[in-house]
Amino acid sequence: MRRPRWPAVAPPTTGGHRVHGPLLLTAEDHLTLELFEVVAFSDGLHLRMALTATGRPAELAQYETRSLSDPDDPSTRWSYLSVRARVDDIEGEADPYHPAAASKPCRSGPPEYRTEPHYWLDAIPTSGFIAVTAGWPRIGLGSTTTTIGLESSTRTS
Repeated sequence: MRRPRWPAVAPPTTGGHRVHGPLLLTAEDHLTLELFEVVAFSDGLHLRMALTATGRPAELAQYETRSLSDPDDPSTRWSYLSVRARVDDIEGEADPYHPAAASKPCRSGPPEYRTEPHYWLDAIPTSGFIAVTAGWPRIGLGSTTTTIGLESSTRTS
């Protein structure tokens, strides 16, 4: 079953337990994508990710997300880290909530861009695995798919 999107929803504030993480998803020149953790709740999974870019990819990321920091700039374009998630037979785009983008120029080195998006998947895998595909082609981060095994306590009976 396909779903068009995992909507940007915050997880419950209590009751979850960590079932995976941290995990380096990809590391390329000037780009690192990490899965900090997966936290399981009775009705879903909370994924915390982090993308760090330096040099030219950081400049591109700042340009692509400029509409967030300068909404009056008519020349801005918008793109962001693209994340698809599959839980058993449910697959779709995952929308980030609280994407907490923080970019900063480094005086003694190349520019840096860091963002820490969170994702809510309102399903628990019976298989014990989820698949995450992430990429941001406009800044040079190609898509990568990772299958993540979760602790058996997330499986439903």
